Amino acid sequence: MRIERCVASMSLVPQLLKLTAVKTLLAAACLWLLIFQYGRYHFWRDPHSAFFNDRGGVYDLEYSLSREREAHHFISRYNAPTNPPASIKGGTDPLFCVAFVTVRRESDDYFDPSIGSLLAGLDPRERRALHLNILFADTDPTKHPSWGQKWVGRLTDVAETYNVSKSQLDHLKKLEADRNFYEKGVFDYVYALSSCQQSNAPYTVVFEDDIIIADGWMAKTLKALSDIKRMPSDKRPWIYLRLFYTETALGWESSDFAYRNMPLVFAAGMLLAFAFLTAIRRIRPCRASLDVPTILAICVICVPAFIALIYMTGKYSLSPLHGVVEINPYGCCTQGMVFPRDQVNPLIDYLRGRGHGQTDTMIEEYAEEKKLTRYALVPQQLQHVGLKSSRDNTELNAQSTWAFYFELNKPKLLRKEHDEILQNKEIGQLLDKHGAEK
Repeated sequence: MRIERCVASMSLVPQLLKLTAVKTLLAAACLWLLIFQYGRYHFWRDPHSAFFNDRGGVYDLEYSLSREREAHHFISRYNAPTNPPASIKGGTDPLFCVAFVTVRRESDDYFDPSIGSLLAGLDPRERRALHLNILFADTDPTKHPSWGQKWVGRLTDVAETYNVSKSQLDHLKKLEADRNFYEKGVFDYVYALSSCQQSNAPYTVVFEDDIIIADGWMAKTLKALSDIKRMPSDKRPWIYLRLFYTETALGWESSDFAYRNMPLVFAAGMLLAFAFLTAIRRIRPCRASLDVPTILAICVICVPAFIALIYMTGKYSLSPLHGVVEINPYGCCTQGMVFPRDQVNPLIDYLRGRGHGQTDTMIEEYAEEKKLTRYALVPQQLQHVGLKSSRDNTELNAQSTWAFYFELNKPKLLRKEHDEILQNKEIGQLLDKHGAEK
């Protein structure tokens, strides 16, 4: 009996394969698997994609490593005891005041390459249009490995530690000893913003000290600011332009119609497919191919499977960002932010009033309260390489603060883009005005 059943079942397979519905399902399965493999190959860097592979080298430094070597070489030349290259400093009418807040770290020190990557490759006009202000935010700055280094005096416009009263300094020492980064971090950020206001630059850029900045960052930022100026006049005032964002904040949200109404999307897809196929079946030549089992197989199995594949791809991969984009609900982190001058003093007052907390969160809360637009420049102009936090943050949280596609940058292409933007008439006029020699 068992042998007869086996023979019967084997003879049933060829019969099933002749059915249009079965052929359709097999063809759809092959196509689905091909698309799935394509997704594994192309979308594995997207942290919200089902194809994300955190073991495939997504955290490996590629472009950042190349740029870091360039930055170290740049800094070492200006740190030479004798005969350093002639240095260019900011002019009297800068476009940007760039502020760095740096503290001594227990292990890895990222600060030197952060500054090197900021300056390496800048056109002389760009450097003169930039006022570089460094705050060594240790109450004893001599503990910082870069304090007193020759390159600091040669490359920066202002390099300082706290200029505060004794009582304030004592309070900062206590915060430092207690590792109260929520209060001291806010104080340091306000201090950096206030220092930059003295330069009278129309824009203040605040960077953290554990980053690698891409070649051409300043020219691209100027172009982005120019694009913002050309936006419709009815746009709300803006508070910042992010030079860094992380794709971990750009997944499917409940505010997305397609995500919030996922069952509806599946049902609508199935019903539309059923209506379309039913209409086609009325055409006589199509009737033989589109029998009822085939239509049901397509609508009930194939359509949901392919819709699921779309969701699996991830929102960022389906709709990548370009140029200057509003990023109001998705702001994260303070690795690199550009503030227009007229927004800085009100922000300082707000942060002083709060006094304690996560600086990036408070900036977002302030922007929401004042209904201010927030922008980001895409692609990111820097990478957060500090996977070991200076503020006792977990390594997991530090890893999530990552530009997942930054490492695909190509040095030659970035240099070409940099040169092309410098030839832009509007950018050239700006730099000629603010980047003239003293």
